[in-house]
Amino acid sequence: MAFMSSTRRIFLTGSASFTASALASPFLGQGARVQGTSAAVQSASGQAGTTPPPPKQPPMPRTAPPYDKATINLIGPRPGYTPQVGTIVTMLTWMELAVLGPTRGLKQQDLDFLFDKNANTIGALMLHLAATEVLYQRMTFNNEDFDKLPPDYEAKWGAAMNLGDAGRSSIKGHNIAFYQDTIREVREKTLAEFAKRDDAWLLTPLKEPGWGGGPINNYCLWFHVCEHISHHAGQIDLLIKRLPGAKPDGAAG
Repeated sequence: MAFMSSTRRIFLTGSASFTASALASPFLGQGARVQGTSAAVQSASGQAGTTPPPPKQPPMPRTAPPYDKATINLIGPRPGYTPQVGTIVTMLTWMELAVLGPTRGLKQQDLDFLFDKNANTIGALMLHLAATEVLYQRMTFNNEDFDKLPPDYEAKWGAAMNLGDAGRSSIKGHNIAFYQDTIREVREKTLAEFAKRDDAWLLTPLKEPGWGGGPINNYCLWFHVCEHISHHAGQIDLLIKRLPGAKPDGAAG
């Protein structure tokens, strides 16, 4: 599909590193076949004289629902959720891979690379996505209503949420696993909370005015979380292509 970036397209067609977590997932059917299973079983059998080749890239963190080639591109209801809630879950899952896939092989110096004095690093943008999702968890799941960030949130997530000078000075020195695991842990809470709610909760207009002053519902708020990931995934793709030593791939950006 021409509109997809090459980083996402290559990742979705070539990744086999989800095997271990996907095999354990309740979202895979009994007949599902995961790429790389035969090699994994053969390696585990301990055949004498055989050494498995090293992985080409670090493994993806576990996501829930997990990346499954049979369903990843199917937006719609999912087991364990009411139909509309399941649909937003599939959107969030699809967009999450646009961040986790292209970044999984980055080194600490790549994650800390500052394109210019006004830019944000890739690591800071990844943590910003987690911070934003936590904020929307609190607003929609906890019914919190605040005009400014509460102190407990500010202490943990303030720099990541606000970015700018605070993010540039404090978000550094972490490896890719730190950012992947943070995004994964935040998402697991989101999905656990979604499983407790139904379509009426998602669709009912809220009393608080939304953007532009009209009514807003939880579906709009969580779709904003989804498109927010898309927005910053594009920035991350651009920064990856501007890393020192990066080779041009001919894709837009």
